Amino acid sequence: MKKIFLLILMSLFACSMFANGNKEKAVSKGPVTLKFASWSIQEKGAQEYFEQLKADFEAANPDIKIEFNGYPYGELKKQVLIMANAGESPDIIQAERSWYSSFVTGGYVADLTKLLGSDYINDIYPEILNDMKVDGSIYGIPWKASPFVLFYNKELFKKAGLNPEVAPKSYEEAMMFAEKLSQLKDADGNQVYGLGQTTGAVPVSGGAVLSMFFSHGGGIMDASGKVNVINDGNRAALQTLKTMYEKRYNPEGAKLKDLRNLFAIGRLGMYFDQLWGMTGAYAINPDLKSSVGVTNPLSGNGAKPGSTLEAHLLLVSEDSPNKEAAAKFIKFATSPEQMSKYYSITPFLLPMKNQVAKAPKYSSDPGIVPVLNYPETIRSVVKNGEMENVFLALTTAAQAVTVGGITIDTALEALNTEVKNLLKN
Repeated sequence: MKKIFLLILMSLFACSMFANGNKEKAVSKGPVTLKFASWSIQEKGAQEYFEQLKADFEAANPDIKIEFNGYPYGELKKQVLIMANAGESPDIIQAERSWYSSFVTGGYVADLTKLLGSDYINDIYPEILNDMKVDGSIYGIPWKASPFVLFYNKELFKKAGLNPEVAPKSYEEAMMFAEKLSQLKDADGNQVYGLGQTTGAVPVSGGAVLSMFFSHGGGIMDASGKVNVINDGNRAALQTLKTMYEKRYNPEGAKLKDLRNLFAIGRLGMYFDQLWGMTGAYAINPDLKSSVGVTNPLSGNGAKPGSTLEAHLLLVSEDSPNKEAAAKFIKFATSPEQMSKYYSITPFLLPMKNQVAKAPKYSSDPGIVPVLNYPETIRSVVKNGEMENVFLALTTAAQAVTVGGITIDTALEALNTEVKNLLKN
């Protein structure tokens, strides 16, 4: 009986050793390959930079390989979620700031706080760090950042009798400038719009509308953390939008790509956009570069300027078996050296204090210097998986008081109800 029992134990031990040996072999076979899901790697003019980033990183880390998974901007989030639900998550994800809450609350992305370390995390500007924190943890790193800045065409300023070196500091001033700009015509006799603000039915437009709320002293949450959009600041912001529509300063229901196109062809004097949005305008009209001015978000209704954080984020999948390697790549990609190279192909603001200190060319760029203090304008947004739908609700309210002809109070009441239902607050 003892012999039989001993044979059974030896058999079980052999099976265990065989299984463990196979498992160990599978884990240690070859270098680690990180799958990186991104839309930027497909953008015109960016491929060379990303291939060099890959080569630089792999040279510095011979045991780690990068595999790019490129998707169109409008498809990337959906594709990542499909892969995650199929158990095939990419290791690293490029994400829009408006997607952040849904990725975090859905449990799709990893806590990066310990993976990146306190020295790295604490170098992020406090205002940006505050906006990225969820219950004290960081799940995404801003790769490039911007508030909704104001771009203006200096040549059109001259034609309208405005000082091309003086940007408006408030919405009230901008409206006076817009009145003069809107009297201009282009070479074909088409109207020049004075002041563009996106209100198209996409989440990024909702971020722009919320930024207007912030800049007029409003927002969607009150001081106690409860949803309350019925306030004087939001009334003032919607009144500004209503006036812009009625006086035809603003193209009706425009998306950012529409405003970039109009600005590029000289039919828009001023408009609000993310800093890197100007790359699209330059692609249409390279000669535009010499006549573009930029300034921080405007104040309105006597309030301090405010904006949502607009950012391209780097996230690590919760299901990734290579989290440490993915964190190493994020540190490398966001190093001052790499960020300086990235900046050479697209304008953006740096999210870390150390990067600015090590980028003298960046800090002397006339297209950047006016907005270097941008962290002061960032207002934190509530972290909730329904925030994308909240942004869409904001565009609905903006369109309701403009093209819809609904009163501002009626629009705010409807918005208040919808946001409460979405946020369960």
